[in-house]
Amino acid sequence: MRLPYFRRTFLLLSVAFFVIGCATDTQKKSGNADTAFPFLDDTLSLQNACCLISSHLCSVLHSNDTASLASFNRTLDSAAEAIRKKSGSGKNNYATLDAIRSLVYGTWNIGFDPRDTLIETLLPHLVFRNRKGACLGVSLVILMLAEKLSCPVYGVMLPGHFFCRYDDGAHRINIEPNKQGCAHPDDYYRKRYPAENRPWYDLGNLTPAAVVGVYCYDAGTLCLNRKQSAAAIDFFKESIRRIPDFAEAQGNLAVSYAQKKALDTAMTLFEKVYGAHPDLINLTANYGAVAMAAGRYGKAREVYLKGLEFFPDDTMLHKGLEEAKRHL
Repeated sequence: MRLPYFRRTFLLLSVAFFVIGCATDTQKKSGNADTAFPFLDDTLSLQNACCLISSHLCSVLHSNDTASLASFNRTLDSAAEAIRKKSGSGKNNYATLDAIRSLVYGTWNIGFDPRDTLIETLLPHLVFRNRKGACLGVSLVILMLAEKLSCPVYGVMLPGHFFCRYDDGAHRINIEPNKQGCAHPDDYYRKRYPAENRPWYDLGNLTPAAVVGVYCYDAGTLCLNRKQSAAAIDFFKESIRRIPDFAEAQGNLAVSYAQKKALDTAMTLFEKVYGAHPDLINLTANYGAVAMAAGRYGKAREVYLKGLEFFPDDTMLHKGLEEAKRHL
């Protein structure tokens, strides 16, 4: 089931019975990195926090792509200083914003890469090195530059998408990372990424701490996809600490525990988040799959039936329901 390319970043993993396979195959072990999860103090700059996350994720996923991280940080420093000198006294005005966009999309020629499940398209230093990235990876480059220049640019998250916004209190300009920084109106995003009854997708400006939470969510998803469940748990916990209402992060935390075969913990987490958001289809599918893996077929039947109240034509939920019934 492949939805538009922005889908994965902010939606739950959702292949029915995926979790069953992970939870019952004793030959598969979740990978655990030897390195400890970094302490991400809330006072850290976005640049420093992203650096720690990027380094840890590279270690967890056994990537050797850390050599360019220091070089990237030096480039950010020098680029920000050059913009500051050119724009004068460092005022947070359109000139600074235009200079950032011109640098990222012109001088650096950073383009869009739809492959949003790769470490190369997420980590800012790799986005810079390869001159292309997915929406969050490109946005982080913009946000780090803006932070260094004290320019009022914020992150904004939506279901499966992330973009930036200049907002000085009097003027708001959205910055679409996937289209050379073009300015779509808010209505464009409301129509393209509907998010009814999802208060964490309110099109509001994110704090730097929340942006780090989104980055942790995407990092956790990469770890989860690669069976690095212990690292995924750390990342999702940090994401939830920073964005408490982020249901997708709560659901993926439960999936991570299930992947680690801690099914009781996973079920407890699912019960809590599903009670508040029974209309999230991927949450329903994963909760039902974990209930099946735990041998709680009655609960699985209950979850699938509840999900079908919201999505009566969904074949994934119908198949899950039939499977649960066969075990009762």
